[in-house]
Amino acid sequence: MKKEAKRFLFVGNHPCLDLINTQLIVKGEPKDLLESVDDLCSWLRQARLLTASQGEFAQAHPHNEKAEFLLERARTFRATLRILAERVAAGKAVPDSAIGTINQFLAQRPGYTELVRTKEGFKRRFHSLATQPMELLAPLLETASDLLGSGRLRFIKKCANAACILYFLDTTKNHTRNWCSMQLCGNRMKVAAHYRRSRSKTSS
Repeated sequence: MKKEAKRFLFVGNHPCLDLINTQLIVKGEPKDLLESVDDLCSWLRQARLLTASQGEFAQAHPHNEKAEFLLERARTFRATLRILAERVAAGKAVPDSAIGTINQFLAQRPGYTELVRTKEGFKRRFHSLATQPMELLAPLLETASDLLGSGRLRFIKKCANAACILYFLDTTKNHTRNWCSMQLCGNRMKVAAHYRRSRSKTSS
């Protein structure tokens, strides 16, 4: 099995937010983890948004204009999702332009929804009829549709670290999560706050 070239962060509690989080800050500088079509296919695979047949295509996809178009469309979709997340996290209304763009993407995913039996019961799964390589984005677009219609948009938050640009869906019981993760920002911010308090006591 082909070794993944990159490991991505999955701290958003939702694929759409994890896609946004493929742009992050590393050592104070912005970094885009989706630099190539290979990166996009790797992310889709790690996010478990590929079927077996799609995975085979992703491993052997051609580097041509269609593949590059796929990467461009994924980046455009990510930019629209970031606008939505930024607005919601700031307590502002989602702009109609963002919804319009997402609807345009959803309209490009020919297929149908089917019921699949699982251990927990039944769940809906979108069966794409799109032609490759655009078929690869169909499961991601379906998750966007679910998020927008779930009534959970108000639980989208930005990490409380001002230097961090990661987003997450707060699924905690009382919706009190503040950090993208304790390992990345939570512990760091708590240590910094403790240091400031100690300095304040020393100087007083």
